[in-house]
Amino acid sequence: MIFTRGTIITMNPSREIIEDGALVVTGDRIAAVGKTAELRSRYPDAEEVDVGGHIVMPGLIDTHVHLAQTMLRGVSEGKRLPDFSSWLFARIFPLQGSYSEADAAASARLGVLEMLKSGTTGFVECLLAERYGFDGIAEVCVESGIRSALGKVVMAVSPETRDELGWHHGMWQTRESSIQQTLDAHDRWEGAGDGRLQVWFGCRSAEPACDLSLYDEVSELARARDMGITIHLAELPSDNDFARSLGFRSHVELAGGHGLLGPRTVLAHCTVADDDDHRLLASTGTSVSHNPANNASAAWGPAAVTDMLEAGVNVALGCDAAPSNANLDLLRDMRIACHSARQRAGTRLAIGPETVLEMATLNGAKALGLGDSLGSLEPGKKADFITIDTDAPHLQPVWNPVATAVFAAQGRDVDTVVVNGRTVMRNRVVLTMDEAAVLDDVRSRYRVVAARAGVTGLESEWPTV
Repeated sequence: MIFTRGTIITMNPSREIIEDGALVVTGDRIAAVGKTAELRSRYPDAEEVDVGGHIVMPGLIDTHVHLAQTMLRGVSEGKRLPDFSSWLFARIFPLQGSYSEADAAASARLGVLEMLKSGTTGFVECLLAERYGFDGIAEVCVESGIRSALGKVVMAVSPETRDELGWHHGMWQTRESSIQQTLDAHDRWEGAGDGRLQVWFGCRSAEPACDLSLYDEVSELARARDMGITIHLAELPSDNDFARSLGFRSHVELAGGHGLLGPRTVLAHCTVADDDDHRLLASTGTSVSHNPANNASAAWGPAAVTDMLEAGVNVALGCDAAPSNANLDLLRDMRIACHSARQRAGTRLAIGPETVLEMATLNGAKALGLGDSLGSLEPGKKADFITIDTDAPHLQPVWNPVATAVFAAQGRDVDTVVVNGRTVMRNRVVLTMDEAAVLDDVRSRYRVVAARAGVTGLESEWPTV
């Protein structure tokens, strides 16, 4: 198949942008990239898809997602709670802890649909709890055509600590069962969907409630099986306070001391990591998922993204969760990432759209452990790409297609999505999912879940009549 007449942002080593470009797909790979006239003559028998001047670029990779929270979009903005812990323990955990497996699958289906429709072709899910039913969510990912790394929860919190903290029972399981279920899921699902699905360890955060020996065990298992690890780290000043109480300089150093750092690890947030932490992350090849919209919503402030990049850290992007972000639109979050980094630095020169697009594509691919096969449009790489329809007032004129994609485009402008050589969306219609059925299913469930959980205060504080 040949996709013709596009403006192709290749992200190749020379960062070439090809006007009136074409891209040839054979099987799950890119066979050729070049000018339309040249490739038409080289591949005269290929089925042609005329993209009509759209921007063609690598698919976006979201490196930090909570699929089970997609159905909880907006619950943090009813009766607002004062801090992160209140929000988590009084609202999010009780709601998620009251899910059935069908509820969790419905939420995951909604999240995957939203990601595909806004140009995300691959993602890292950080924390799939036991009660969600790993198999059902894995099936959603395989059937949808998206590329995924699913982090199954591993945790080591005693029943006594769970009850003392008020941790919802539905979000808890034993250390032994959480590890074994992750290994079993890896045996069943690793490489499913023509190699699109990975199974990772999704570690609960390193905090006083956790037995830190868990991380030593997980890091050894991950290395033995070449599995990925993802964990929230260095989110808040209290994380560094906890690390120092144990004799570590920082939360990042604590993670390193327990074997968690390395090229198969993605750390979410790192908003309180400092220069020494950045050097440690770079030297170990650890990736960081920067979540700019979540950081702004939670009032944590922007992470030191430019400092990390200058230190050589592989920084990718993540949307995080619908309750805190409200969207899984990584196009929008590229714009927020650029603006927040400039605001933190106090200069527009701190970062440009080119760097942010690298974070959402090449750096995301590296975080997934797929840097050799994803992230750019080059012969031999996997055919994961999107097209953006620029025939709209907010997208014209296109002086600079990279700036247009990062600053002006929105998820609703994505027209076509190809993953692993398969067209999963064309003309804004997702071909692998029944969009109306997905939305109806969620609408039939979300209030039922809240009633089951006994959680109130989710609606607007303004009167509803």
